[in-house]
Amino acid sequence: MLNIIKEVRDLSRFRQILKVLFDEGFDFVLEKINLKKHVPIAERIKSKLKKPEKTRNEIRLRRVLEKLGPTFIKFGQVLSVRPDLIPKEYCKELEKLQDDVPPMPWIEVRRIVEKEFGMPIDRIFRKFETNPIASASISQVHKAVLKNNDIVAVKVQRPNAKKTMETDIDIMIYIASLLEKGMENIRKYKPVKVVEEFRTWTEKELDFRLEARNAKKFYENFRNSRHVKIPKVYSEFTTDKVLTLEYIDGIELNDFERIRKNNVNFKRMIGIGLEALLEQVFVHGIFHADPHPGNILIVDNDMVAFVDFGIVGFFDERLKQKCINLVAGIVNQDEELILETLTSLGMSDTGNYDELRSDISSIISPLKGASLKDIKLSKVLEEILDLALQHNLKVPASLVLFGKTIITLEGVAIKYDPDFKIVESVEPFIRKLMLKQKNPFSQLKGISHNIRRYKHLFEDFPYRAEKILSRLESGSVKVDIEDTGIRKLSLEIDRSSNRITYGLMISAFLIVAALLINVQLGPKLLGISIFSLASFIFASIMTLVLIVSIITEKFRRF
Repeated sequence: MLNIIKEVRDLSRFRQILKVLFDEGFDFVLEKINLKKHVPIAERIKSKLKKPEKTRNEIRLRRVLEKLGPTFIKFGQVLSVRPDLIPKEYCKELEKLQDDVPPMPWIEVRRIVEKEFGMPIDRIFRKFETNPIASASISQVHKAVLKNNDIVAVKVQRPNAKKTMETDIDIMIYIASLLEKGMENIRKYKPVKVVEEFRTWTEKELDFRLEARNAKKFYENFRNSRHVKIPKVYSEFTTDKVLTLEYIDGIELNDFERIRKNNVNFKRMIGIGLEALLEQVFVHGIFHADPHPGNILIVDNDMVAFVDFGIVGFFDERLKQKCINLVAGIVNQDEELILETLTSLGMSDTGNYDELRSDISSIISPLKGASLKDIKLSKVLEEILDLALQHNLKVPASLVLFGKTIITLEGVAIKYDPDFKIVESVEPFIRKLMLKQKNPFSQLKGISHNIRRYKHLFEDFPYRAEKILSRLESGSVKVDIEDTGIRKLSLEIDRSSNRITYGLMISAFLIVAALLINVQLGPKLLGISIFSLASFIFASIMTLVLIVSIITEKFRRF
């Protein structure tokens, strides 16, 4: 008990959590991690007299989270979009969790707003509706009118939301650590890491200034768009606990009754929404990662709006390329490209390359020869993300969130139109990106990026070489070699080292050309030293050879 007191902040809350777990049939788990003894004896006796209920574990878990309130409901919702962390049947069940909680009293809302801005509410707003338009575990949203007559949505954080969540997360961490130590079948899901990630996620969501910064980025990215609307942020009326945004009046993407009533061209709207998402990912590198359909609104039958920027994903150039390759592999039923993309993200030491290849083949083989309209992208993506979990692949969270968003969008579209195929909309966009990447200017940009990356490697090389030689001399180097895929690996290393060499030589020739351009040495042509000109020509020829080599290989893959 002393250890528990040290680890958790609130013993009463801790006992309540144990009681709910016990009541929902997780007594075998509590016994495994030596916590069953902390459940009151009366509860244990009552459980023995009760007839056992035959319910799947994922349903029981969903009921536990619902009973334990806002923090646990939010945790379940986060898990529902992470099929790389938990089995897909649990994701499906946790999608049913609803974050509807009773609204705060108006007097409490007023107190928080006035405290944050240091002035009476009627000095900021001409009108402030007392009834919220949305209410969730962390905050609730009110419609209001500023003094300049702008209509806004004001998001107000619940009092003690941070403290309550911190207390609950401490208890989650403690229980997760016991699960990791005491249950081998749960250990592979890394429960402590999952809860720590949730803690980080929650801390970000509790800071409304961070959400405001995200919203501003999206606003700038789509400032000139005719079909995508992002709410404007009112920075002067935003703090870490109050967020003021432009109010957008629209129809939620999953409100099919209103969509039909307003004669909205749903196919066109879902197409605009999907293209906006692809642009966010592959052009802007930051995308809306909360796939709840209520966060996408249809405005004026010709525009979609994105709201709620608490959860966003980020794509750097490397991740963009990986995602393009993954989708291209699915569209073209290219097992090798999918395999290469997944393994390049990183496999654990226990991962089995041949088993992964076989599992990918079992997903892709049935699609061979199928037309685009017969491929359900969401289903294939879901199965591949499930493979990532099974094979302990190190898939970045942003890639998973992108996959989950695509899955959700296609799911909403199919409910409205059973014949809708998202892959037919995605394929032209991906093909255009692939062609753009084969553009010589894009290739040169990539070469320049790689040269900058490898510059640090060569700067550190003498130090690293000396360290390795020292360890070899002392006999303290251990080498483990596995023959799986060695030939392929050696070919990749050979190809990469050749390209690095070419890149370095091109850089060297360009530097020499720049240094000699005005040197008064030897003959000149057009006022330029012939030595400088020769260096530039050599660099150009080698660049052309390198580009042709890269493009040829890309065309063989795609």
